Amino acid sequence: MNGDTFQRRRQRFYEHLEDGEALILFAGSAPRKSADANYRFFANRNFYYLTGVLQAESAFLAVKAAGEIEETLFVHKKDPLVERWHGYRLSSDEASERSGIERVSDLDGFDRTIQAALKGGVVSGLWFDFDKYDSGLADAPQNRQSASVRSAFPYVSIKNAYPLICALRTIKEAGEISHIREAVGITREGIHAMMQSARAGLFEYQLEAVFNKVLADAGVREPAFASIISGGRNNFYIHYEEPMGLLQDGDLILTDVGARKNEYVADISRAFPVNGRFTTQQKEVYSIALMVNKELMGLLAPGRVSFADIEAHARRRVGEELIAAGYLGKNEDVSKYYWHKGTHHIGLDVHDVGPPAKVIEPGMVFTIDVGIYIEDRNIGFRVEDNVAINESGYEHLSSGIVREIDEIEAMMG
Repeated sequence: MNGDTFQRRRQRFYEHLEDGEALILFAGSAPRKSADANYRFFANRNFYYLTGVLQAESAFLAVKAAGEIEETLFVHKKDPLVERWHGYRLSSDEASERSGIERVSDLDGFDRTIQAALKGGVVSGLWFDFDKYDSGLADAPQNRQSASVRSAFPYVSIKNAYPLICALRTIKEAGEISHIREAVGITREGIHAMMQSARAGLFEYQLEAVFNKVLADAGVREPAFASIISGGRNNFYIHYEEPMGLLQDGDLILTDVGARKNEYVADISRAFPVNGRFTTQQKEVYSIALMVNKELMGLLAPGRVSFADIEAHARRRVGEELIAAGYLGKNEDVSKYYWHKGTHHIGLDVHDVGPPAKVIEPGMVFTIDVGIYIEDRNIGFRVEDNVAINESGYEHLSSGIVREIDEIEAMMG
């Protein structure tokens, strides 16, 4: 993606700006870990979506006046001593080329620029990216900056840009879908490698290492999210992130993993037996989940269904099949074995922004995920795929990742 891409995205947002209003965005900073150590920096996704810049502590200001937009990107100035310790900083020209923003200024001047615009009456309204997950964090830059403005300029209106940016991100461009497709392809190789490496006596983290090695060989430094790789009873912890268990003969392995490529993610779940052969009961329950997964994909067409429709179908059909197979009583709620919803957007985030779709539209990319968890039979897993909606229906992005029982067993040898 080049500066033109980010420029087009910003123009779509500016359609909502009135004269005298400004948009302020922050890249964020690396959170403190312990003592003098920080966690690795991860740029705010909305900031990246509109600017293409991944450098810590950067900021962006766009002011609309007399129908014209004036943009300024603020980044830390080049400093050889700081860079010696903490790594390379973008030059002004590099930041401009990456973002498509002509004016790039030293971050030290950000507060002065905001103050001048407010005091001079150029700006009477400010839009901030109030992410709901940051609402209680006083030190989040958007919260800190907006509080300062409210205190010094109580007559200035404050608006939330978050819903508008989320709406833009919900409909993916062709380039975004291409990046997700590439992330899915790398994830495919990692899952297949884990299937081929699995055996009793390995620890879960050893399979995680297999997956991470495939990602590294593909130029991916780390997974898109904390990999969920579990065996046996650990499969009943939905977001299991401490893969320390020992894989045992007869158990199922659950992998819920994804690569991140060019900032876009995959989110795929597969289940396979430790010893390479499904038991009769494992086959029966797995076949139910896979069948319902396929049925859900059969519903997909633009303008036809909502996320709620997909979820309702999944709950109903999983319940019917579990009752027919004798796992669930006729008067029992399917929630006993069906624990979570199976549809969420993916993109720059693994649980990407945007509300559950009231009607699916071309450009949406999301998961189709059917999970069944029967603790008293030690059978728990999910089959999760990624799909992209287009004008004629959908593209099954993860179709190349084996999921049929015979294909899995053949893959495992």
